[in-house]
Amino acid sequence: MSILIATLTPILVSHLELSPPVAAPAPVTQASAIATSPLPSAPAESLRAETPAPQAAPLVRINAPAPEPRPEPRPQPQADSVGFDRDEVIARAAKALAGVRTAEGRFTQQDDTGSASGKFYISRPGKVRFDYTSPEPMHIVSDGVSVSIEEPKRDAFDSVPLGSTQLSLFLRDDLDFNRDGNVVDVSASDASYFVALEDKSGEADGQMILEFSRSAFDLRGWRTVDGLGNQTFVSLTDVKTGTNPRPSLFVVRDPADRFDDRR
Repeated sequence: MSILIATLTPILVSHLELSPPVAAPAPVTQASAIATSPLPSAPAESLRAETPAPQAAPLVRINAPAPEPRPEPRPQPQADSVGFDRDEVIARAAKALAGVRTAEGRFTQQDDTGSASGKFYISRPGKVRFDYTSPEPMHIVSDGVSVSIEEPKRDAFDSVPLGSTQLSLFLRDDLDFNRDGNVVDVSASDASYFVALEDKSGEADGQMILEFSRSAFDLRGWRTVDGLGNQTFVSLTDVKTGTNPRPSLFVVRDPADRFDDRR
């Protein structure tokens, strides 16, 4: 999949917190990107989580209900014995992502709280959806303007501007890593190239390290590193490009509005 991400951005159980992910790539990276369950008939006020708005970040991190084993350390990219042209890798990676208008597939996310998985959909520019099915239902949706996070089982909903998340780095229409972001590192392993990016505008904190296959520059996943050094890994599988996702998948809906409509 010569694709962009798929990216998320755009992931797991209990309390949800948007904060920039972490750096340093790995072969089968994470997560960041981006679940469901009927909402109870309660007053609109009860739908909103009484927690402060999350800090913008490329990947969503969720605390598991109970401690889980920490993920095994991912192998770090090794120096390439053959060498590579840094500028060529940056240009080909951006071109590969920009060339994918629509895509869908499976994702697996892993951080220090445990792991999660689900399905993702992309429609460039700006739109992405992550449906978490494990360990609990959750939805992360970008409509090209804002990114929403909904946890149906907790009646929780939040949204932040897309530009304040690292997802904006590779969901743009005319993608240019050197123009739209700061390329802080390019490295390689036997099977992958890793391009580490920071938001040039300063709106999105932290780094996003995209992993591309060396053979076709398909996006394999990414790693995010937030300002505290917390890392989240996201790996992509079963990716199909050139799909035709329903436009309704990328509509951000505040659950509270459903109750307002009934009045």
